[in-house]
Amino acid sequence: MRALQLNAPDQWTIGEVPEPRPAPGEVLIDVVGCGVCGTDLHTLAGGNPLVRLPAIPGHEFGGTVAAVGARVDWLNVGERVVVDPSISCDHCARCFEGRPNLCPDKGGYGSRYPGGFAQKTAVRATSCVKIPDEMPWEVALLAEPLSCVLHGIDRLGTATGEDAVVLGAGPIGLLTALVLRHVGTEVAVVERSDVRRAVADKLGFDTVVSSVGELARPDTAVVVDATGVPAAIEDGFNTLRRGGSMLLMGVAKQGSRVSLDPHRINWHELTIVGSTAVNSTFGRAVDLLARMGDQTEPLVTHSVPLEEFGQALDLVRSQGALKVLVRP
Repeated sequence: MRALQLNAPDQWTIGEVPEPRPAPGEVLIDVVGCGVCGTDLHTLAGGNPLVRLPAIPGHEFGGTVAAVGARVDWLNVGERVVVDPSISCDHCARCFEGRPNLCPDKGGYGSRYPGGFAQKTAVRATSCVKIPDEMPWEVALLAEPLSCVLHGIDRLGTATGEDAVVLGAGPIGLLTALVLRHVGTEVAVVERSDVRRAVADKLGFDTVVSSVGELARPDTAVVVDATGVPAAIEDGFNTLRRGGSMLLMGVAKQGSRVSLDPHRINWHELTIVGSTAVNSTFGRAVDLLARMGDQTEPLVTHSVPLEEFGQALDLVRSQGALKVLVRP
């Protein structure tokens, strides 16, 4: 079968690799598509310590069940599924306290185990979530990023429901804005890219601006950073009203620094939380996509064949695209 194989940092090839067979408890997936995200860029560049080389990257994938291993009786050949890529140890302190996304031995498909930039892949049956027959793949393949968003919003807790500013209109930022709006929050979107602002406008957000300084309101209850850019984080922090909450969901470059006034955090009782990966939110993401899928379809702007993977990377890096799917 054809697959993308990462042999060393920034050294990948597309070629023939042995077709996997499902072990007991696993199923073999005919991969329909796999999304490209910023984590894949880190993986390809050698910045993901979980990767075991040579590796087949790709963690936002789904497809049809092609074969079923022993001890699997709830999935059948031909069923459509998306795959939760996260795998944790299940026996450390973080796993026992219900935070497997913080497991120090956390791995997953696309890093420690072969992922979705391949024609076929074998995965744990328990990692698969069935999708409705009528759900388009362009919607279904947003399940993994949406599940990350849902975990982030869970971290905000009761802070949602009033007004919010979302910094960044990439796939994560727009999914966050859509979910916040879905639960009754008034959302403003801040994005420098003309292309991405146009998509936010198409999605019907009333306030879409290129900088925080253009916002009509000087303060807000919730700020979500989906950029990972220190200057944007600082601007967002300065818009928080008394008692406000800020969620850092964008992945900043390791070693980055921001300047925040600790007096404001103390005197205004501000809450700042981080969020990483998925935590028991994958099934919820599929259910939510079934209810609001039409709204998410504009987020997938490009689809390229596996053999043109380099073009997919160029699109993601250029910010001239939103979600790019690779079709093995």
